[in-house]
Amino acid sequence: MAAERTSAECVEHAGISQPRVSVHLSCLADCGYVTARRDGKKLRYSVGDPRVADLVMLARSLAADNAAALTCCTRIDTARVNGAGH
Repeated sequence: MAAERTSAECVEHAGISQPRVSVHLSCLADCGYVTARRDGKKLRYSVGDPRVADLVMLARSLAADNAAALTCCTRIDTARVNGAGH
């Protein structure tokens, strides 16, 4: 998680829209969770608080432990289709 990423790279990884990723990254930067560095026309983001990496690893572990339940969950896809997913 030490590498810098552009918002476009985050879009590709997360699979959500560019405007949504940009808003989230701006909020995360305002809170100090990520740092933003201008590189020409692009902003490059990196983890600003090392505890964020710990949190991501914990989330991945929780998801792995519950993979079967997450795979079978129909509420997430339904919420996205109906516009309720935020």
